[in-house]
Amino acid sequence: MIRFSKTLIACTLALGLSSNALAQCNAPAAPIIPDGNVASEDELVAAQRAYKAFEKKFFDYRDCLTAEEAAIDPVAANFQEQKAIINAADNAAFEELNQVANEFNSAVKAFKSK
Repeated sequence: MIRFSKTLIACTLALGLSSNALAQCNAPAAPIIPDGNVASEDELVAAQRAYKAFEKKFFDYRDCLTAEEAAIDPVAANFQEQKAIINAADNAAFEELNQVANEFNSAVKAFKSK
């Protein structure tokens, strides 16, 4: 839930500051990682598939952000603001990707220690 809140805040801030920045880019939704202490092997395999799909969507999102940044008019009055919005969105998405990876790794570790 904390992960979702940080991403939501970053996206809301970004969208509130500029309607043009991030216009075409949609951050992927993070998968739910089961508790490794009680999850079955099938649930963890499904979580792994979901994570891999999320990771691919993350890199697609990052490519979109890069394209959006490249499309910003460097002489625009809000050039730096738009770049900052895109960088903040990228940082928030990358942080979320790392958090999900850590959650998954912890779940696998807990599952294996049962």
